Amino acid sequence: MIEEMPHAEVPLKVLVVDDQADSADAVAFMLSLMGHDVHTAYGPREAIELFREVQPSVVFMDISMPELSGLEAAARIRSLPEGTSTTIIALTGLGHEQDRRRSREASIDHHLVKPASPAALHRLLSGIQPIQPAA
Repeated sequence: MIEEMPHAEVPLKVLVVDDQADSADAVAFMLSLMGHDVHTAYGPREAIELFREVQPSVVFMDISMPELSGLEAAARIRSLPEGTSTTIIALTGLGHEQDRRRSREASIDHHLVKPASPAALHRLLSGIQPIQPAA
């Protein structure tokens, strides 16, 4: 059975970060079908640079990435002035309580386990307000 794609009442600027391009692209496509303005980064360093440029309201961050973990990338984003009010959501295959605790310790707001359904993503994003980028 195919789930109907929910539509965003308030479109958000979203950054999807995952070193697995297929996974990043699938989430980005789903979010764009919901009406969000989606940008994609295929690694943590690229994500930090793109974050500065795009200034998204929401970042979906994979945790297990080479070079720099998603936890470290999230902490670096949080340390930026524009990163303090961004909602960061771990979207990862890691779902144990210790993984969730590590996400909280890295100032990640929510922890979702892949694959996340469109309904779960929509519910979570429905409670987030857009951030007005700094001039």
